[in-house]
Amino acid sequence: MTPTLWIGIIGTIVALAFAANGLRAVRAGPGHAANAGRLHMMMVIVFLPLLWLTIALIQL
Repeated sequence: MTPTLWIGIIGTIVALAFAANGLRAVRAGPGHAANAGRLHMMMVIVFLPLLWLTIALIQL
């Protein structure tokens, strides 16, 4: 596997950990932490497709 794919895999794992932290914050209760948790999950939803699109374009 190329180093670029390893970067994608590691980035995905880190992003999923980031999303899990956001989900934990949302379930903790209402307030600032829940809003921050929603933002965490939104950032992962935006980041992952861009990460893999960039990796696909680098592989060309």
